[in-house]
Amino acid sequence: MRIATAVYKQYLTSRGVRRRIWSFVRKALIKLLGDPICSLPIHERRLKLPLSHALPDCLKNHQFYDRLPQRIGEYIHQFKGHLCCIDVGANIGDTIASFYKSDSDTFLAIEPNPKFCKLLAENWGWNKSVTVVSEICSSESGETTFSIQEKMGTASILQTGKGIKMSRRTLDEIVSDHPFAADANVLKIDTDGHDFEVIAGSERLLSRNLPALLFECDAFENTNYSEDCLRILRFLKQSGYNYFLLYNNFGNLMGKYSLFELSPFQNLLFYQLTSNFYYFDILVMKDEDIFKFYKMEVNYFADKMPNKSLQRTAITAAEL
Repeated sequence: MRIATAVYKQYLTSRGVRRRIWSFVRKALIKLLGDPICSLPIHERRLKLPLSHALPDCLKNHQFYDRLPQRIGEYIHQFKGHLCCIDVGANIGDTIASFYKSDSDTFLAIEPNPKFCKLLAENWGWNKSVTVVSEICSSESGETTFSIQEKMGTASILQTGKGIKMSRRTLDEIVSDHPFAADANVLKIDTDGHDFEVIAGSERLLSRNLPALLFECDAFENTNYSEDCLRILRFLKQSGYNYFLLYNNFGNLMGKYSLFELSPFQNLLFYQLTSNFYYFDILVMKDEDIFKFYKMEVNYFADKMPNKSLQRTAITAAEL
């Protein structure tokens, strides 16, 4: 672990020719040693992760990448008192590190990939506030065959004719086994192409709690992506939500959108599918929270603008 950690640190802190050299060393270690484990600070907590994991590099190179959970957590702590989070696709526990602020916070961390689940347990299993579950969340329950495809710290679990037999359950069913999670006020989903299925299996939780819901909107290999995305947004409207905030894949705020009228978002879906744009992150919240949080977000991003003379006009453009 020490060698892998030292190599990743050198890769992160080097530039130019030195960075290319350390990139070569890193790739060589991944290939020769089977992607060894290293230990690095992620969101101010030291976590174990595979050497191939892209998160530390993304955090270093993109100012807003993966920082939204921290701001959601701060909002929940300020206005709700404590945080009860369900993290579907918990990976190594990096989002928990971003959310976690108090010993009163509770987490149901769901990660079906055995490799990441093991690291998740090592990173957070010591904490009584974090319950780790290794199950596949889906829109329905049953047992079938899946294959696991890993790449740069993410993993897609695909239903195939050959592979590993694994059970899948709806999130509502999983929550019924963990009563504390029935009070969840935050639901984060990142399952590399299966977020819509997880949401569809969370009907009871969503309609009852209206938690802050953060999920990824990416086509992957889904040929019905646009239809499925719009269907899920209509489902969220029926569940009791009215508005959502949209972020690009680097974490920049793209605005507030209405679930009553999806045409503006449909234009963005077209842009996503016909350009080199990667994915959206979507945040839905109940009305009393989303207007307040949106105002805080607009001010946050305006304050980060390098051209301070344009701050006022940027805030005006957001139509607060």
